[in-house]
Amino acid sequence: MREPVGSWWRRWLVRLIVLAGVVAITTFVAVRLAERNAEEALDLELARATETYATSLEAWQQQYWALAAIYAEDPTLREADFASGAGTDAIKARLTRWNSATASQATMIVRPDGSLLIGAYSSNVPQNETKMLGQNILRTAENGGLGRSFVTWSNGQRGYAFAFEVPAPTVSGTEIVVVVAPLSELEQYLQLQGDTVLVADRNDIVAVANRRDAIGRPIDEFAKPPQSERRVPLAQRQSRIVNSRNGWTLSVSRSSEEAVQYVRLVGWLAASGATAIALFALLLVSRRAAYVERLALQRKMRCELEETVERRTAEIREANRHLHAEILRRQEIEQDLRETHLELTQAAKLASVGQMSAVVSHELNQPLTAIRSNAEMAHEYLDRDDRDQVRAKISAILAMSDRIARLTKRLLNFSRQPRSDSYPIALSVPLDDALGIMEPRMQKEDATFDIDVAPDLFVMGGRNRLSQVFINLIANSLDACASASIPCHVAIRSRRTEYGIELEFSDNGPGICEEQRARIFEAFYSTKERGKGLGLGLSVSAKIISEFGGEMLYRPGPNGGATFVVAMPVLAQKEKVE
Repeated sequence: MREPVGSWWRRWLVRLIVLAGVVAITTFVAVRLAERNAEEALDLELARATETYATSLEAWQQQYWALAAIYAEDPTLREADFASGAGTDAIKARLTRWNSATASQATMIVRPDGSLLIGAYSSNVPQNETKMLGQNILRTAENGGLGRSFVTWSNGQRGYAFAFEVPAPTVSGTEIVVVVAPLSELEQYLQLQGDTVLVADRNDIVAVANRRDAIGRPIDEFAKPPQSERRVPLAQRQSRIVNSRNGWTLSVSRSSEEAVQYVRLVGWLAASGATAIALFALLLVSRRAAYVERLALQRKMRCELEETVERRTAEIREANRHLHAEILRRQEIEQDLRETHLELTQAAKLASVGQMSAVVSHELNQPLTAIRSNAEMAHEYLDRDDRDQVRAKISAILAMSDRIARLTKRLLNFSRQPRSDSYPIALSVPLDDALGIMEPRMQKEDATFDIDVAPDLFVMGGRNRLSQVFINLIANSLDACASASIPCHVAIRSRRTEYGIELEFSDNGPGICEEQRARIFEAFYSTKERGKGLGLGLSVSAKIISEFGGEMLYRPGPNGGATFVVAMPVLAQKEKVE
């Protein structure tokens, strides 16, 4: 027979009440024990930490408190007469050396009234200042003890001063050696601590702390916990040590947050453990049907998980395939862009050669005419048997041939595909090539040049590609002056900068208006008239300089024209040019 519904609910209600009672009692006992252990551990750790901080503070003082007594034993101090100045130079040098060796803020010799006899000061404190020294520290030193106290300079710098009297009477009277130690090392140590550490002077004013807002204020403002924390069972813990001999008070505050978290964790674990045990007991007496149902649910979830993993795996595999295809496509695009850039560079060079073809033809025609004329005259002199004149004409023919060979060689080198690598090269080499190629046009247009380029400027680049850049810049200057119908004058200057070298090409043309400056380095953008340029020269030149680790800039010229700057990193030392 089936059990009545009311009886079944009553039995389960009783079980739940018992379960809740067990969990509550277990949690309460565990929390109380955890609170007691946490408070004892917190007090013990705070006491140990306070002793450690006090020991560290005394160890820091021990680095400096013997210096004043050691300096006072120096026999040179007894022999110095500060009234007449005898021996003070040696004392000054000695104090400066001591001050530098110990990294002190100041090392000085004063009177019992605080007046300065001589001293050495670091750069971050006011020079020749003694007013921060209290009478207590000087009185203690005058009475034969070691005076010590925190001091504050007029510029806000803080330090710790040690004072000791020179034992034997000196020529100048009673003298006291004072060494002021910096607090930077102690401040750095305190900044690394997780506790709130305050060190106050004899007047209970905080001198050193890892809380910047506490420095210079009374220590009692920070040594008392807020009222809100006093109502918490595990409140913030504080400890204090007063060292009257050294004149400081150490206060250490430690947050109890970790202890509170520990107690909460213990309570949660106790409640969870008790609940788990009780639930486990209930599960042991539950029906087998629930167990079978759970197994079926687990099987269903496992199947769904396997299906999800397979689906996600297929999606990831498909995404990887698409990603691989995208990488290959981007690599192909990058290769196409690189080849297009090389083709544009070659096209710009050939365009420059085409623009110079008329001038170059004239330049070649002139020596060819001279060669023919000299050859005919040499033939006549040969008939007359005038060997000297024949030799002279032949020498002239050879000179004209060399001139034609140099020009054609430069044009052939310029027209070839350049090397894509870079190597150490002097800037004067590609500049000479560019000037040699542009020489016929310069002579035809009566252009003048002012060149001041140091021969020892070495960069990483390519001779052919750098000469292409320089030819483009010179040609642009000639074109600009031709459009303004004025005689062209181009100034080429080199100068060293903080980051490398700059090569400036300045002309006396009309310059570039402000609206066009933002686009002058774009491909196929030209400021020239239609049909007189492809708009590739500056774009290709800027790209070449960028590949060599530099940049090309535009600046308004000093005479109203245009100035293009080639800025490149200079080599650290000269190397052999390929």
